[in-house]
Amino acid sequence: MTQTLWLLGGAYVALGVLVLALNIRSGWPLWVRLSCIVLVSALYFVTWHSLQDLRGWPARMTLPHHFLLNASSVVEPDDTRGASGRIYLWVTPIVDDEPTGVPRAFTLPYDRGMHTKLQRARDAMRNGELQMGTASRSDGDRVDTEAGTFAPDHQNIELRDLPEPSLPEK
Repeated sequence: MTQTLWLLGGAYVALGVLVLALNIRSGWPLWVRLSCIVLVSALYFVTWHSLQDLRGWPARMTLPHHFLLNASSVVEPDDTRGASGRIYLWVTPIVDDEPTGVPRAFTLPYDRGMHTKLQRARDAMRNGELQMGTASRSDGDRVDTEAGTFAPDHQNIELRDLPEPSLPEK
């Protein structure tokens, strides 16, 4: 991933140099040349912020409607430093009663109630009980799981023991 970041950075530098070279010799109006320079410069920052999810950082996206909780971490608010606190979840989506895909890290704003739920879930996981979660918006609507959808500030997340699989009859 680091090599990809270096290559992408180099491509943007080459693009910036090309735009500058074209602007020095072009007969375009000044406002067009300045707009090109500002646009290319803005793309550096847009790309940097877009790539953060690709580097394995937690996504600020909606959680899957049903998921298997793999792990969680809670950073409590710290008034002395002005830190608001965060909740980090590592989950695997559940589709058709089966965990599918790869686990993904998500981040949520700190919530005392959610902290308590996660503590209970961690205790159950230590006792060998897998935990399943259901996420929904505060108004009760189902959470969209489209890529690129940012998480609402308030999601209702319910955690419970994963039910035993039902085996087919012999």
